[in-house]
Formats: sequence, structure tokens, C-alpha cells
Amino acid sequence: MRLIQRTGLSLLIASTVIMPVTNILQPVNVFAASTSSAVATSTIPSFSLGGGSYAKVTDLQFLSGDSDKTAYFTVSVYNNSNKELDFSDYWVEMWTKSGTKYTIKMNEQDAKNTKIVAKTTTDYHFTAKVNAKQNLSDFSFKLIKWDFSQPDYTRTIGQVAVPMAYNPVIPAGTGKVVKMNNLKISSIVARSRFNLIGGQLEGVVIYRVTNYSTDSIPLSNFNYYMKRSGGSLTKLGADISQDEQLAPGESKEILLYGTLPIKKVDPNLQLVVTGTDPTTKLEAPIASYVVKPLAEASTYVKAGNSGKMTVDNMPVNTKIRDAFYDQDSDSHTLSMYVNFNNSGKSTVALPSYSYYVMTSDGALYPTKQALTTNIDLSPGIEKEQYLQFTLPEKANMTGLKLVLRKTSETNKKGYVAALFQVPSQTAQGGTDRAIQYVTKQGLFEFSVLRGERLPWGEQDIINAVIAVRNPQFVTKSLPNIKASIQLNGYNVDDKDIQLIKTDQVVAIPGASYSLYIVSTKVPYTFEASDMNVILSEVGGADGTASTPIGTFKLPSSKLQLPVLKSTDSMDVRGIGRTASLKINKVNTYVDDVTDTKLLYAEFDYKSLESRFSNLANLQAYFKTKNGNYIQASFQNIKDKVTPNKNSLVMAYASFPSDYDLTDVQLIVGQGTTQNQFTGPDATADGFVDAVQYGMPAEKTDILQDTFENMVINPYKISLRKLSPSLQDAYKINIDFEYDLAKIGDYEKVAGTHKLVVELVDQDNKFEQEFDLENGNDALKIGDQLQGSVAFEDRKIWGIIYRQFTVNIYDEFQGHKKLIATKKLNQAMTNG
Repeated sequence: MRLIQRTGLSLLIASTVIMPVTNILQPVNVFAASTSSAVATSTIPSFSLGGGSYAKVTDLQFLSGDSDKTAYFTVSVYNNSNKELDFSDYWVEMWTKSGTKYTIKMNEQDAKNTKIVAKTTTDYHFTAKVNAKQNLSDFSFKLIKWDFSQPDYTRTIGQVAVPMAYNPVIPAGTGKVVKMNNLKISSIVARSRFNLIGGQLEGVVIYRVTNYSTDSIPLSNFNYYMKRSGGSLTKLGADISQDEQLAPGESKEILLYGTLPIKKVDPNLQLVVTGTDPTTKLEAPIASYVVKPLAEASTYVKAGNSGKMTVDNMPVNTKIRDAFYDQDSDSHTLSMYVNFNNSGKSTVALPSYSYYVMTSDGALYPTKQALTTNIDLSPGIEKEQYLQFTLPEKANMTGLKLVLRKTSETNKKGYVAALFQVPSQTAQGGTDRAIQYVTKQGLFEFSVLRGERLPWGEQDIINAVIAVRNPQFVTKSLPNIKASIQLNGYNVDDKDIQLIKTDQVVAIPGASYSLYIVSTKVPYTFEASDMNVILSEVGGADGTASTPIGTFKLPSSKLQLPVLKSTDSMDVRGIGRTASLKINKVNTYVDDVTDTKLLYAEFDYKSLESRFSNLANLQAYFKTKNGNYIQASFQNIKDKVTPNKNSLVMAYASFPSDYDLTDVQLIVGQGTTQNQFTGPDATADGFVDAVQYGMPAEKTDILQDTFENMVINPYKISLRKLSPSLQDAYKINIDFEYDLAKIGDYEKVAGTHKLVVELVDQDNKFEQEFDLENGNDALKIGDQLQGSVAFEDRKIWGIIYRQFTVNIYDEFQGHKKLIATKKLNQAMTNG
């Protein structure tokens, strides 16, 4: 008897297979072909094994190959007895109701586990290749047991038929506990949407799962397909990491996405979920779900409303703040800001989104900017992304949609993450003429004189100078005004605008005027052709009400900076700050250790005030010939200065040693901090009233064989009568006589230079630095003073018997510039 049992079981094991992934091409419709009006069921009658034990056929499903299809089903056996049940004494047969028998095959791993422990259930998985024309309701199952008391040694336990209304597809909105490799998972299609994007129907399905097992489940073992009427399958992608696991008790919403080769939503869509065996790499169905997507119109966030996206499990409210439409003879320009506000509790990084505008006929246009900067979203702190699109002149500009597509390095197309209706907005015109307006203080004349666009870190500053003139003869208090800004029609948020008084006055005399500067910052990628400044008079008890004064148009031609020659002086304007600034020297200093060089510009800065005052805090940027901007450190004077006395100030920036600095220009302006001009010791958050300097040519002459009349501004120094002498075998002294004098009548000097003496002996270099005038061991002001420099090193041995070189450098901020060189030897005192 046991021999016969083993033989029967071994035949089952030898023929066990599962259909591979490549054969899952055309799944058939799982609905039974029947005219019966019976209610659909997913249950097949069970087999009684006696004593309360039973076997039950479940999860009967089809998947189709190229020319046939495969039936998959599970037999769940429950052992209600108090002893072990051996399922190798049983086998299952699959028949059509018309009498055709099919060969079935058991899963290899299941066939190795035929012992069913008392009071437990064990699942056995089977497959069978069947006629492609068969429906699920065409089949019945027999359960047979070995019985040697019967003539043919077998006894039929029972036969069950698949009900005519059998349908295993899970209804929409209904959850089900499914199994994969005997691990239980609660599952449901939570929601879905489909949109026609660029002529293709793109879908997103949220598949929510919960691990009901005690082991983690690799999510990469699941596969997902969208099935349409007629049975065609489209494989879906899943937004999960390659090795992501679902821990016991953990829930997750898996985002599925794909593009269907149809133009409108199929009313009979189903999500087919399969599992891949990690050992055999073969695929089998797990469950199918009815998909009822949202109505397409409801998937777009309405204009002016916020939509909620999820980023790393944090809710992010997203909204198009404003949009502006502009047009020329060839194209339309659409610009907008998209706001992101993390309403969760943890900081998240905004994913890499691609942005497109879609017209009513489905045409897609990408944003003009390359959006590469990563944006961190902290809870409650709003960030915004500026977008600009160019559309052809014939494009329909009504009913536009904004499409946010999440992409990655491995998935260039990605999927649609959010959809917005683009708000409509009418461009507002403006004037470039003065406007007279009667305020509460009386009649004033308002005008916008000029504008400027300046670099500032990763942003640009856009400033406009507003003149408020009192056209009458009586002195009037300043009007209470506010300014708004439109850039290409885009309304800049009021909180991002500064209104700066250029003069600290409270009234305007008759026939005089006062200036304001209205300032905002934009991404440096923002392409603005025109600027509108909208002035209003502030009123109301709480200061929030306002009455429009007028809109002033500032074309891009008025945003250009004044250009000064290297011989010109810059006028620093403002009551209490009036001064002149003139560039007098450009130097390049190098640091061989860090392989960098310092571009340095030196200025005479003179107060033109009538009493002691602080000089304006200046800010600067270098502009290279290829259009790059590098912020310069500007060393300002912090103390009050005497009228009409020059001070020495400088601007500098570090560059790689091989950086091309030809034709560099320098932008200089007055620093501002929080709606006012920056104080002497304060830190600027912007600058205004700038000019663009042409840089003078650098003097690169090096004195040869003399150290007379060397210039390290503001000093002139001469070294003579250099007398080398050995102190011991490894130490040399060089005594010298020197003159040190100030060559400029500077009241204040912002930066500090040093003189460096370098000894070059064959391949060896040694150096010593000296402060000038002030400091320990500094060279002092005077004539024919005595100085000495000493060098000690084992490499110096024998130097007194050979020729060596002494170099003199001007040192600033750890970088040096060679200004003189001379060769010395032991035979003479080298004067």
C-alpha cells in the first residue's frame, strides 16, 4: 500500500509546473458565459472528508498565453480530527461539465508537505492548461482517495461544479485577504484616476495592502496589470524601492502607474495582481479587482484651490498662486508660481518633478527652466517654484492645465503626480509718465525713474527707484504709500517686497522730492522682460486698506545698470551718505598651497558730507565675460570719517588658479537690510543703486635687481644694503636698511597688507612676513631704519658660498603678489 502511495505522489511531483511570466499576454474574461440572472459568487462548494474535516477549491482564475490559457486554483484542506491527515492519500481531478478531463499539476513545494496537522488548514496550489474557449463555470472538480477495499482501489469522495455565476473578481471598493506564498495580505484598490495626457491615457491606481503574517513580505515580488474589455493586459509600474519589504502588521499604499493604448476610460477595467516565486521566478495570479476610477473632471485641482499631495508619507498642500499670460507676434508666454506647504510633522525633500502645461487639445509644453535645485520642505514653511512656459502663437490659451510628473533617473517618463487647472488672469498695463495724486497730506507727483536687476546668491534682486515730488511750495509730510510689483504680469507677494526710503526724512519741502526704492527677489532663472510697479496709498484704522495711485511700466531697457569707465567716480547718493568712490588699482594675488587666486580691486572712498558721518556700507559682485556672477567681499569702513578725506577700501573674491579673469567687470551698490540701508557693522540682505565698473588693466611689472620704491598701498618702501651673514651652518641673517612712508593721505584703511621676504636657494624656498607700521616686529614709518630677516634650516648649509634669490611680495588674505626680485651672493653687501 505504501509503495502505491509513493508512486502516485511521485507522479504528481514530476509533472508540477507554473506558467512563466512571458506567457501572460492575453488573459481571458473571468466572467462566466451565462444568461442566468443569479447573483455573482466567488464560492465553490466544498468536499466533506468526514468528522468535520473538508477540502475546498478556492481562487479559481485564468491567465492566457499566446494560444492557450492556464487555470490556477487552490485546494484548502482543513483537518478537524485529533491526528495528522495525509493528503498524499487524495488527489484532485479537473473536468469540464461535458466530460473532458484535464491534467492538473501541483506546486512542487506544496507536494513536499502532504501532512496536515490536526485542527489546521493547509493550501495546495494547482495549474492546468485548458481549452482557450472554456469559461470558469464550465468546470467541475472531483476529489478521489485510495481505497483498497474497492475493485479499482479508489473511491470518489465527491464532485463539485463551479457555479454558473462564479466570479472571483473583487468588486470595487471591497477589500479581500489574499495569500502569496502562504503569507496573508489584506488588500483593496483604494482609489484610481485616468487622464488623457498628451494624447495618451495615463492611469494611477492606489493599491493598499496590510501584512497579516508574521514574516516580512518583499513587495518587489508583486506584479500588476491593467485589464481591459476583451482581456488585453498592460503592465503597470510601482513606485516602490527595489528591495522594499512590508513588515508584519505594516500597511502601505502602493502607487501603480501606466499608460493604456486607448483614448478614453474602459468601463470594465480590472487590476490583476500576480506574484513571482522568488525561487523559480515563475508567476501566478493572486487576485483581480474591479477598478472604478474617479470622473476625470474631478481629478484636476480647481483654479485658486489647493490640492494635497503625499511626499514621503507627509501631506503637502500645493497651489498655483498666480499665473500671467503674455503674448508677442510669435508666441504666448505663461508664467506662474507653484506653492508647496508641508502640513505634516517632518521635513521632506520635494521629489524631482517635471512640469508641463497642457492645452485643451492635449498638446504638452515643458517649462523653460531646468529645475535641478533640491527643495527641502519643513513643516509649515511655504516654498515656491517659479515656472515659465512658451506656447505657439496659435495655441488655445483657455482651459489650460498644469501637469506635475514625478520622474527619476531610472524612470524618465515617470507618472502624473498632480493636475491643476491654470487660473486665468488679464495683463495689466501701465504708464511711464508721472501721475499726480492727492493724498491725505496733499498733492504729490509720483513717478518711477529707473530700475535695476542685480545678482544675489541663487536669486536676483529687482529694484525700482520711485520719486515722490511735492509740486507745491508748502512743506508736506511724507505720504503713506505701499508698492506692489508685477513681473511679466506675475503678482509678487507683498511679503516678498521691501520699500526702502533713500533718505531718513519725514517731510518734503516745496518743489523738492524724496526717493524710495521698491525691491524684491526672484530666482535667477526668472526671465522678466517688463516690470510694473503699482503704487497705493495706505489708509484705514489698521493700515490694511489701500487706494490705488497708479501703475507704472518699467521696460527691460530701464533695468540696465549704468556703466562706468575705470577712470570714472561712482556717486554714492543719500542724505547722510553722500560720497564718491573711485577705483585706483586692480591686483591678482595667488596662493600655491590652495591653488587659488584672489581678484582684488582697490578704491578711494571719500565722504562728501558737511560733517562727520559713516560711509555707506557697499556690496559688490564680479561679473565674468561669460556672464557668471561671483560675490565679492567688500571691506568697508566702520568708523565715522572726516568730510572730504579719502579712505582706502577694497573688494575681492577667490577663484581657481586657472580661472579666466580677462574682461571682468565689477558691480558695486549700497547694501540694504530689512527695508533700510545697511549699517557699518550690519550684514546686508541685498543692495541697491548699483553701477557696473570697467576694471582698469593690472600693473604686472616686477622690479628687477632693486628693492627701491616698492608700493604696497598705502605705503611706499625701499630696502637697500642687504648684507647676508651666517649665524651657524644652518642659519643665515640678511640685514638691511629700509625707508617706509605713506604715499596717500588716507584717513582710514579697511584692509591689511603685509610684506613678505622670500629666500630662494636652488629648489628650496623660505619666507618671513612683516606687518607694516603697526604690529609686533612691524616695519616702522621712517627713513634709513635698520631691519633684519633670518632663515634657519638644514637645507641652507653652504648658502653663503653660492648665489641665491630674494623675492619681495605684497600679501593680502593669505595670497601673494610678487613685486620685486634680486639675486645675492657672499662676495658683497648687496645694496
